[in-house]
Amino acid sequence: MDGYTILAGLLIFILLFIYLTWFGFSVKIDNEQNESSEIKLNPYDNLPLHRKLIDKKNNKVGVFDLGNHILIIGFVLIVIFVALNVD
Repeated sequence: MDGYTILAGLLIFILLFIYLTWFGFSVKIDNEQNESSEIKLNPYDNLPLHRKLIDKKNNKVGVFDLGNHILIIGFVLIVIFVALNVD
């Protein structure tokens, strides 16, 4: 397994991640349009842990919405990897 194989695997993973992020976002938008708005008395009482870590007040932000940060970190790591393996 050489560096190009690892690089190709990382690029395929990044493209798959972009597609899954887009698909998840479009499903979330469709679900929001189909649901009726419900009034909650205390919406912050029973939040799951991932919601408390991301943004507890904005329920439209999810884990996949942080994809830009993950992609930027991935591209920086790819550049570092390629720079270290240049002959």
